[in-house]
Amino acid sequence: MYLRSTAARPTAVAALALAATAVITPPAHAADGGDYVVTLDSSTATTDYTHRTVDLTGTLTRTDGTPVTDAPVQLEESVLFDTWNPWGDPIDPTEWETRGLGTVRTDAEGRFTLEDVPADRVDDRPSPFLAPRHQVMFRAIYDTDPTDFHMAFADTTVKVEPVTSVISYRVSKTKVREGDTLVVKGRVAWPAGHGPTAGTRVFLRTYFESEHNAQTTTDARGNFTVRATIRDYDNEFAIFSAPKDYYIAGASKDLPVKNVAP
Repeated sequence: MYLRSTAARPTAVAALALAATAVITPPAHAADGGDYVVTLDSSTATTDYTHRTVDLTGTLTRTDGTPVTDAPVQLEESVLFDTWNPWGDPIDPTEWETRGLGTVRTDAEGRFTLEDVPADRVDDRPSPFLAPRHQVMFRAIYDTDPTDFHMAFADTTVKVEPVTSVISYRVSKTKVREGDTLVVKGRVAWPAGHGPTAGTRVFLRTYFESEHNAQTTTDARGNFTVRATIRDYDNEFAIFSAPKDYYIAGASKDLPVKNVAP
């Protein structure tokens, strides 16, 4: 049995902090601001692989219910991921990929609309975050003075129903020692008609504090080979995939590997 040393923890925490600065992180709550109230609704509570767009509607009023007409309302979208936190530290459990959707104006009744909004990632690059929560949050903001940090806003969240994927594997050995090379070969697959498996990232974890210690990508058939050099303190072994498409769920497996180093 291995004791879980925290020796590597400062480095891992620093890496998390750096990753968190890569995207905008909006407050994870909603509130009314000053003299105004914003509401926001989505045309659907759930999206799936085939149906990824939503219509956003909302209202802007004064606190007494009077509509605010011809007013600019900013809209944002945040694709959500779970924070890697094996230590259980009191940090934000959510990673955010946030983008602006533009500004709409209210009508004579204080209403606003934005149609056919993709509830999805739009970046062609793979996400730096590896644990999709499969939720997309939208935010409407009315800010009369950007310098006073006081605004009215509202959120609505859409649940994503992803396509299920699978990962299969075989390991080169089930008992390892410091200096050994562990080789894991396998395949990632999901139902036909949901895009190619080629280029899917696959990660190997050998230590409980590390989200991953080695990685590779699949070939045209979804096959992969990933290797890691074993250290004396490596003590937990797992393989997992991170599809680029937010609407395809990753898969993971614990590996039957044991470090027998004294």
